[in-house]
Amino acid sequence: MNKNIATVVVAAGGLLMAGTAAATCLNVANVATERPYTLSISDTTLGQCASVMPSTAEGFIDALKHTQLHNIFPGANNATDGISALGSFNSLLTQLNFAPSSTQLNFAIPDLGINKSFNGLTRDESLEQFKDYLKKGDVIGKIMKYQAKNSPFSPITGEGGLIPTTMSSDFNDSFSGVATHIAAPAALAKEASQDGKASNLVGLGVSYGSGKINDTSTKFLSLPLSYTFRNDIDPRRQLVLQLPITYSDIGGAKSIQAGFGVAYRFPMSDNWTLTPGIKYSVVGSEDLATVAGLYSATIGSAYVIPMTGFDIAIGNMLGIYKTGKFSSGDYSFNPDVTTTGMRNGIMLLQPVTVKGDKMSLEYSFIDARYFGDKPFANSSQEIGITLGTNKSAFSARSFLRAGLGYAHSKSGNTWKLNFGYWF
Repeated sequence: MNKNIATVVVAAGGLLMAGTAAATCLNVANVATERPYTLSISDTTLGQCASVMPSTAEGFIDALKHTQLHNIFPGANNATDGISALGSFNSLLTQLNFAPSSTQLNFAIPDLGINKSFNGLTRDESLEQFKDYLKKGDVIGKIMKYQAKNSPFSPITGEGGLIPTTMSSDFNDSFSGVATHIAAPAALAKEASQDGKASNLVGLGVSYGSGKINDTSTKFLSLPLSYTFRNDIDPRRQLVLQLPITYSDIGGAKSIQAGFGVAYRFPMSDNWTLTPGIKYSVVGSEDLATVAGLYSATIGSAYVIPMTGFDIAIGNMLGIYKTGKFSSGDYSFNPDVTTTGMRNGIMLLQPVTVKGDKMSLEYSFIDARYFGDKPFANSSQEIGITLGTNKSAFSARSFLRAGLGYAHSKSGNTWKLNFGYWF
């Protein structure tokens, strides 16, 4: 990022950087990390400058419409005054301008080598042409790829983004949510199954997270839904169908994620279980001008070490995550991001009694790291504490768990509340 950019002034047919006016409206050095969208607008005819902080991509563009400019610069002639704007569009330094007495909109993203012009009969018509260009061209895919590597606000790799959320869900399915109810002697599992037939399980859950990236608030709500088929001969063998759904709000910009996955739990011994899995997920956000699909394949391991009075569980998972093209409405892009993720965790499992009921208290530490196309935050650490009923791979009874977690990464800190119920 060029840190000595001071402002933007109008030049016929393009954009030049000089002067001092816009420097008072935008911290150019921190464009990628302060907010997904920030805009410094200058009326170069009047010599006035104002800052605008839209929460969505459409709000960023609409800030230059006639009605919006009239509110920003009362009394100005928005149809003929020179208008220049310097801002953060999906965390990329973006330049827009109308030359005096011109309806031509000039658009540039220096870091991507993009420089385009749009000619409408009016300035608002030129802005509509610009919107169509973003929807139908490949520029959004390029922006998403850049954002995935350089911004904490990426809906793909940022805090609460598609890849971190999917990887966390995959790890939970192979370790965090199953460590104690997988480890068991095969003979005991068979003996405890009801009339030689193990019952299947419906899994319902909810996870809420809240945090901040600099001054931008973040909120996430996940619904990890699942259905587990338990093998009649050995109930520790389990086929799991997963349907995770996540809603996120980043500074007012909303996005939705959904996925469908299949995993199979193989007991390698009385204490060790392997869980390979595959999943396809999507993220869509009109507010963040983002839509993408994600293919993933993982292999997870859970090993439980019985101790006197408590157990220790060790979890490891390796996953490959690759985006693909996905279409929704007017948007159809592939950001072409491929990364390898690894999560490693350790959990202490302590039997406790609460009002006469046997429960399990779990203390966990999880470390996540990325390789390949590394995101802005290429590692994170999370601690958690969970209370739930004793879990068993061969039990026909329902079980539940609820917990509190705290995650830290380069992007920021997030508090999490989790609840799960299987029946």
